[in-house]
Amino acid sequence: MKPSPSRVALVRCNHYEQDAVNEAVGCGLTLLGGPQAFFKPGEHLLLKPNLLAADPPEKNTATHPAVFQAVARHLQEAGARLSYGDSPAAHRPLTAARKAGIADAAEALNIPLADFTSGKTVSFPEGNLIKQFTIAQDVLAADGIINICKMKTHALTRLTGAVKNMFGCIPGVLKAEFHARLQNEDLFSQMLLDLNRLLPPRLNVMDGIIGMEGNGPRNGSPRPVHVLLFSTDPVALDATAARIMNLDPDLVPTLAWAKK
Repeated sequence: MKPSPSRVALVRCNHYEQDAVNEAVGCGLTLLGGPQAFFKPGEHLLLKPNLLAADPPEKNTATHPAVFQAVARHLQEAGARLSYGDSPAAHRPLTAARKAGIADAAEALNIPLADFTSGKTVSFPEGNLIKQFTIAQDVLAADGIINICKMKTHALTRLTGAVKNMFGCIPGVLKAEFHARLQNEDLFSQMLLDLNRLLPPRLNVMDGIIGMEGNGPRNGSPRPVHVLLFSTDPVALDATAARIMNLDPDLVPTLAWAKK
């Protein structure tokens, strides 16, 4: 039997005014079955924003705090227990979260910062390329992951979105080791896909209200796109984002390897 295609919900949102973002996120979640579709009563969900570095929201390198807060609020009001975190490429997690405005949004909702500095090695014999990963302790402690990524271009993988955002579940110093070992874009992309199979997110939300084009993921230019994307499938979400960018998904190595 042919599998059903993955669903991706697209919701227009013109700016980061909090009420508008709350409404758009609520619409996207409703299109996929509502917040309760992503957790069972009493479960603990980890919110995984993109916190590349300690940059302010206007630089557009990180998930915007208005999007983070809207997703968190809808899940929290539906009864989910939440924490949040990431492993930035530069700077400490709290430093990056504070500068990006994510920490203030989390504190307003009493959502604690998870431990992304210590890790535990996990065997993954099903991996096509990587047979074990060291994952941040509090990622493994959560019942599920909500992946809140940013629509950006990327110098190595052409697009950084839902699939690439899960790389932050690996503690910072070990991320650098993967970059050193897997400098080829195909090997690096296969590693990312293995990681997404080991840690499949319950939900992926992409902040494309203002994206980034050019020399991403940190040095590109802001590009208003006015959209939020929602899907349980990170590959389908990234493929949809690529088409919005007028980028052939087959030219994105993570998507080309996922297709294979």
